[in-house]
Amino acid sequence: MNAPIATDSDASEAALGWLVILRSGEATPQDKLEHQAWIEAHTSHAQAWNTLTAAVDRPISAVRSQRPSSSASGHAELLSQTLIRAEAAGRGRRQLLKGALSVAGLGSLMALTLAERSVPLTQLLADHVTGTAERRAVTLPDGSLLQLNARTAVDVVYSDGLRLVILREGELIVDVAPAAGGAAPRPPFVVRTAQGSIRALGTRIAVRQDAHSTRVAMLEHRVSLLPLDGRPAMLAEGQIANMTEQGVELLPISAQTAGAWEQGEVQLHDQPLGELINALRPYRKGYVRISPAAARQRVYGTYPLDDTDRTLNIVAETLPVRVRRYAGGLMVMIDTPADD
Repeated sequence: MNAPIATDSDASEAALGWLVILRSGEATPQDKLEHQAWIEAHTSHAQAWNTLTAAVDRPISAVRSQRPSSSASGHAELLSQTLIRAEAAGRGRRQLLKGALSVAGLGSLMALTLAERSVPLTQLLADHVTGTAERRAVTLPDGSLLQLNARTAVDVVYSDGLRLVILREGELIVDVAPAAGGAAPRPPFVVRTAQGSIRALGTRIAVRQDAHSTRVAMLEHRVSLLPLDGRPAMLAEGQIANMTEQGVELLPISAQTAGAWEQGEVQLHDQPLGELINALRPYRKGYVRISPAAARQRVYGTYPLDDTDRTLNIVAETLPVRVRRYAGGLMVMIDTPADD
């Protein structure tokens, strides 16, 4: 728990987790010692902690003094403007949430945490959005089928010259509808992410938007990957790759495992535990934090997504890690004895 945090974003995420633990009413003396050790491990930790607690504990009277009016409409407008400004500045989802909460003067951290984990608040204006533990199928205007994983947001743009799906957050599988016999050729089908574009040359693709890359799995036929600042690459059936803005890297795992979430499962074959935890996060109304040492543990097998508590129990029973729950499971911490 006392390893230095790599980035300001990670420090902010960790600070929010510690706040949930310490204000859950279930924190132990050992938790408090670990929290103090975490603060002292790096200056960014202390800064993130002080910033978060100042925002959460800010007196409502101080917030009210900045409101343009005392009316409900004025309150809603101020909150809306805060979200828009934050998104325009490119801040992450957690920063958006904290900024909006600070302006809104809302005092219940638990209620806000649950709300944000139920629906991706910064993506509410997307054409199609799924909440926590929700999967949904969407039929597109040309008959193509989108399968959306939990906590996914997409926009759909169709015109005479283009069929475009913009993946703003989360994960999808698309079955591209073939052209009808004798019909005129259809315009290109493209999935766009933060790192580039995927042009469908086949029928079935799995795409996941990660923090700094896009994972693409070719389930049927082939696909063309177009990074923003890199060379195009082709992905054949059965291959899986990470696409960054600079290029494409093939991964030594089967593409077929990428679509297991359609059946409510995670399939892993000698992969890091961190991969499993990342797959579980969209299915829990709360936070799961995992230490670097625990995240490196290798795992095999098939795990359920729709019963995350069962999966966490399997992890605790089969791997040399500790799984600790706080606030009725709202906060989960996974680490190893070596992290003490």
